[in-house]
Amino acid sequence: MKLKKILFLIPITTIILFSQPTGEKVFNKNCADCHATVLGVTHDGGYENTLLTPAPYITDLVKKLKEKTLTKEKFTEFIKEYIENPDKRKSLYGKRAIKEFGLMPSLKGALNEEEKSLLLDYLYNEKYIKKESKKIKKVRKLEKKIDPREKLFTKNCADCHATVLGVTHDGGYENTLLTPAPYITDLVKKLKEKTLTKEKFTEFIKEYIENPDKRKSLYGKRAIKEFGLMPSLKGILTSDEITQLANYLYEKQ
Repeated sequence: MKLKKILFLIPITTIILFSQPTGEKVFNKNCADCHATVLGVTHDGGYENTLLTPAPYITDLVKKLKEKTLTKEKFTEFIKEYIENPDKRKSLYGKRAIKEFGLMPSLKGALNEEEKSLLLDYLYNEKYIKKESKKIKKVRKLEKKIDPREKLFTKNCADCHATVLGVTHDGGYENTLLTPAPYITDLVKKLKEKTLTKEKFTEFIKEYIENPDKRKSLYGKRAIKEFGLMPSLKGILTSDEITQLANYLYEKQ
């Protein structure tokens, strides 16, 4: 009889243990869809080199907030207030980020006090770094297989020129995704139509990224007025790297 009771209690105990909230569970449920923990890693552990997230990378956000608040108490106070009452005046990323991505939605009523405490501990003590270490190792292995020209694009262009418009980092769809420069596929298509040959395409890219000129823009005055002229990459890339980048764009898009 006692054995039966023990066997009956085991699954109940297991269910209770696994249903207990943790900082990781609270973060994954309420924050991870927007705030990536490892840039370039998808939720299923896959790899996306041109990953775009609809909110700041969590490691960068926590670093900035720690620098701003200095103590755990003030860090905690800021997070608790901000997640319930997001305020653009208190944003760590300024007006441009608010304009591009919008203000985060309020989590008021979504978390109880225990869940808030677990989340704050998880963030402040950066526990997500330990949890994501296996994914980081996977990224490092995959990075070795990446076309070096893609790395040039990712490092120097991808922050502004999205490769997949409207697709979020977990493979979902976000129709309101905004980028600070033209969608790269559209840009390459327009430039191919304008230049007609690979040689002229490459020549245009090489000249324009070193010496951006509004008179040569493919998108007209309105785009220049709205987004500004792209910054020059003169001195950032060598002539050979620019040629590699131009070839990559021509062949891949």
